Amino acid sequence: MKITAVRIHNLASIVDAEIDFTQAPLKDAGLFAITGDTGAGKSTFLDAICLALYTKTARLKGDKGNLIDFNGDSIKLNDARNLLRRGKWEGFAEVDFVGQDKHLYRARYSIQRTHKKVTGKLKVAEHTLVTLPDETLIADKSQTLKQIESKIGLSFEQFSRAVLLAQHEFAAFLKATGDERAQLLECLTGTDKFSLIGKRIFERNKELKDKFDLLQASLSSYTLLSEDELAIKHTTLNELKQQIEHTKKTIISTEQNLNWYKQASALELALEEATKSQQHATNELAKIAQQSEQAKQAQSALEIKDNRKRHEYLTAQNNTLNKQISDLKTIDHATLIEEQAKALKTKQSELKTAQEQKQSAEPIIAKARELDSQLAIHAQSITNLTQQSEKEHQQLSELQIQFKHSQTVLDEATKLNTQHQQWLTEHTQLKPLANDWNYYQHSFNTYLSANEQLNATATQNKQLLTEQTKQAELLTAQNKKVEQQEQQLSHDQKNLNELNEHQRQFNIEQCDSELKNIDYLKEQRIRYAQFTQELKQSTQAQNNIAAKLSQSEQQQQSLLQNLATCAQALKHNEYALNQARLRTSENVEHLRAQLNPNEPCAVCGATEHPYATNQNSQLNNLIADFEANYTNAKKQHDSAQTQLHTHQTQHAVLVNEHAQHGQTIQTLNTKRNEIKTTMETARTHLNALTAEQLDETYKQLNEQKAQYFESQKQRTTLQANVNQQQSSLKAEQQIQQQLHNLNSELTNKLSQVNTKHAELTSQISDLTTTLNAQFENSNFWQHLQSGALNLNDLSQQVEQYQHTYAQLEQSQKQIDTANQQIQQLTPLITKSESALKTLKDDLDNAQQLQNTTQSERLALFNNEQISVNDYQTKINAQLEQCQAQLTNSQQTYDNAVKKRDEHAIELKNAELRLAEQSTELKTLEERYNDWFSNFKAQYSEATHEQITILLTLSSEQIKAHLTQFEQLTAALTDANAALKQQQSAHTDHQNTNKPSQNHTELTEQLGALNAKQTEQQNSLLTINTAIEQHNQNAKALEGKQTELATLKKQVEQWHLLNKVLGDATGKTMRNLAQTQTLKILLHYANSHLKTLNKRYELTAIAQSLDIAIIDRDMADEQRSVNTLSGGESFLVSLALALGLASLSSNKVQINSLFIDEGFGTLDSETLSVAMDALDSLQAQGRKVGVISHVSEMSERVATQVHVSKQSGGYSTIEVL
Repeated sequence: MKITAVRIHNLASIVDAEIDFTQAPLKDAGLFAITGDTGAGKSTFLDAICLALYTKTARLKGDKGNLIDFNGDSIKLNDARNLLRRGKWEGFAEVDFVGQDKHLYRARYSIQRTHKKVTGKLKVAEHTLVTLPDETLIADKSQTLKQIESKIGLSFEQFSRAVLLAQHEFAAFLKATGDERAQLLECLTGTDKFSLIGKRIFERNKELKDKFDLLQASLSSYTLLSEDELAIKHTTLNELKQQIEHTKKTIISTEQNLNWYKQASALELALEEATKSQQHATNELAKIAQQSEQAKQAQSALEIKDNRKRHEYLTAQNNTLNKQISDLKTIDHATLIEEQAKALKTKQSELKTAQEQKQSAEPIIAKARELDSQLAIHAQSITNLTQQSEKEHQQLSELQIQFKHSQTVLDEATKLNTQHQQWLTEHTQLKPLANDWNYYQHSFNTYLSANEQLNATATQNKQLLTEQTKQAELLTAQNKKVEQQEQQLSHDQKNLNELNEHQRQFNIEQCDSELKNIDYLKEQRIRYAQFTQELKQSTQAQNNIAAKLSQSEQQQQSLLQNLATCAQALKHNEYALNQARLRTSENVEHLRAQLNPNEPCAVCGATEHPYATNQNSQLNNLIADFEANYTNAKKQHDSAQTQLHTHQTQHAVLVNEHAQHGQTIQTLNTKRNEIKTTMETARTHLNALTAEQLDETYKQLNEQKAQYFESQKQRTTLQANVNQQQSSLKAEQQIQQQLHNLNSELTNKLSQVNTKHAELTSQISDLTTTLNAQFENSNFWQHLQSGALNLNDLSQQVEQYQHTYAQLEQSQKQIDTANQQIQQLTPLITKSESALKTLKDDLDNAQQLQNTTQSERLALFNNEQISVNDYQTKINAQLEQCQAQLTNSQQTYDNAVKKRDEHAIELKNAELRLAEQSTELKTLEERYNDWFSNFKAQYSEATHEQITILLTLSSEQIKAHLTQFEQLTAALTDANAALKQQQSAHTDHQNTNKPSQNHTELTEQLGALNAKQTEQQNSLLTINTAIEQHNQNAKALEGKQTELATLKKQVEQWHLLNKVLGDATGKTMRNLAQTQTLKILLHYANSHLKTLNKRYELTAIAQSLDIAIIDRDMADEQRSVNTLSGGESFLVSLALALGLASLSSNKVQINSLFIDEGFGTLDSETLSVAMDALDSLQAQGRKVGVISHVSEMSERVATQVHVSKQSGGYSTIEVL
């Protein structure tokens, strides 16, 4: 960082000052000195830098935070606002600097009083930071300090040790602790990464350790199934899969039956929709029947449409031509041509006149040009003479004003001189005060302040006595109050202890446990009785069903036998019928005709043929009998089969109910045995009690519990009272202690006030004796003592005396200067008046000659004021205008003749076109009449108006109407076919595979099956999840154990690394790294120390950040830096400071160094060596400022900032 400017306003003794290091001579000076007398305000310069940047100063940081009175404000002794100049309401310190980012900034610290008055209260100091040159605010209030530290790269402590070496701080870095050196070196060298590395090692070690502990603890969360449990899970899983498969098949069958109803509903909707569509198509076709007929007529009329359009067009054209012919015949072309001929002749005459005027004007124009040249010469001469005259006149006026001003100044200065001499004579007694006012003002201030403090201490003493008496009474009353509360608290605490003891004797957990056991035992007994009753009912139901099942089995055997008999009879009748039909078939007849007696049959091989002859009637009767027998047998067989199916269904229901009751009995037995086993396992004393004894025990326990809770409620209330009393007692004791402390404090204050009163009395007595010896006979001293005159008024009188004396000297100087100016101005005024008179005569002659020439020129143009060019332009414009008017008139005449000829041709053409179109129009009308006759023959009711309406329809509209009619006709056909198809489909569906159950029964059955399937799937999912979780846990456990082994190795490695380098703050790694940095710093510092003092060399103590001194004159003895003298400490500290600047990295580039009052401890030879070392820094681009009152040092430094004391208690700053 680099400081470029410092500004101070109303701080300490400095009113206004600015030191700009970017302007000469400070710009080019590598070393400069801030010089001045002791107490002038040299160190205020460094205070201003610290205030602007860090809001505090090196000089005040050692003061305690005791409160003091600061012009009516109570502030701390180390408050930076103490630096505000007395008698001022505002002040500030401002520093411009280049930050580490190479940008320019301005920091400002300002102090103000309220209402912008000296008597106002001090405000909170304002601290701001802006960018330059645009002065954009980037931080204010509490954020400013953080931003400045970020921009500079140094905290206040680091800044005061590396940049600002203030008084008594030269050995600060030298004598700092190891940790302080490490932090400063880390910031200056940009090596804070080592602290981060140390912290990261610590954090990484902790992170891995926590991760290892967490992983090790997480192993217990992985539980595995035993082999038996896993085998049971797999068996149950297989059984559930089989049950789910059976349920799925049943659901499919039920869904198929439900789908029949869905299809039936869909077919009914489709049938209804088809009926609606057919009706809609019929209605739509009826709607457009008339429109379709009109479209057909319009289609026939299309052939005459062009005829009608042409007829309409020609009629409109003929009307237009008739109007055009009429308009053309009304125009009178002869009259128009005659008027244009007259106008043409007039314009020709005007042109001839204009040409004659132009020829006569040429000699006049030549003469006028000659006279204009003469007038220009005369005007230039008059202008020159006028300018000379005005200049001479202005010079004369200035001389006269100067003369008058000098005379006025002389008179005023003489008057003021007389007044000042008279006033100073009247106030001669103020002369000794004016000569040394600072001293006397301080004495008077001290005297008056002591008197005010004396009066204040007397008043304060009286107030303290009154307050002490009051506080003593309050303390006595408070002691009694505390004693009463302690007694009440002791009584309540005793009652509370008794209740607590009673609570401890009663075991509420055991009571709750007994109550729960009783509730559980009652519940188990009730459940056991319920299960016993249900078991009895289920057993009875199962026995009833078993009896029904036995009867059903017997009946089923009977039905099976009946079905077998019916099947045998049906088979026999079917065979007989088939044989009879075979004999009557055509093929049999053909074969029968081929039979011969005693020859074998080709079918059966028999030689006898009883049916060889025609027996048709007999066979037919026989077949009818066989068919009747077969039909009866078929009915008997179907009836037996139906009865068997019905009985089998009922039998299956009975078997299912019998199995369900058996399962229910088994479940009830299991649950009853579980309850019995559970109650026997408990084996408590409650098992032996009857129900009445259990109720009595339950009632007693509830009463004891209620008493316990009531007692607990009393204890809670009493405990709250005790707590409240303890809090109240504690508060009262605190009040008691506060009153006691206040009483002691009042006693101490009273003692301090009495001591201060005695000191002030003594001080006033001494001051009175001293001042009486000097001003005993002075009125102002007597008035000041009596209070008739305050010090401010006296200060104003003294300042007025000083001011009047200075004005007296100034007025005398003004008198001398004014007399000298009057003597010089008198001859100059006389010379200027003479020259002005000569110039006036020459100007009059030149103006007379110009007026004569001007009159001659005006006569040329009949006294009209016009230029030659304007006159010539006017003549030419008139001629051109006449020529243009003639041309326009000629063109108008030609156009009139041309228009007459064109209109004649246009009239003839229009008449010819009218005749041709009239003929065509007649032919069109004849064709239309012929067509209309034919159309009317086809459509007898047709009229010409209807034809007109039909012709308004376009061919697209006609086509659209006809197409729509065809589409609606096709749609009606499709709708009729669709309706017929839907009716057929609905009938077929109703006659095919209709379920025996209705839709509601099937829906309920499907719901029950789905619920059952969901329950089975949930059970399956639960078992699958348990098995999968077992497999995942086994796999994860194996992986976690492997990860734990790997992590353990990492933990051991990072633990070792953390043990050597890591800690929570990064201190270990930082100190280790900065030990090397310190060695480099000491190398740089020793290079400077060799120039300053060859006797000593700095060295670092091994394995630490401590510094020792090697004394070359004492056989390289190593000793503590605290053994150095004041001058030696300064030189060593200076070498370290210069070494720090050399060591600064790119992160903190330090280009400014300030040294305050450190050279007074050096002898002349050492001082010379130190100055040579500081001079050498200029070549390194650094700027070093030294503050000292040592004259030899001031003489060595060419560039100085000198602080001078002035009368009135303020100082000024001047760059030399």
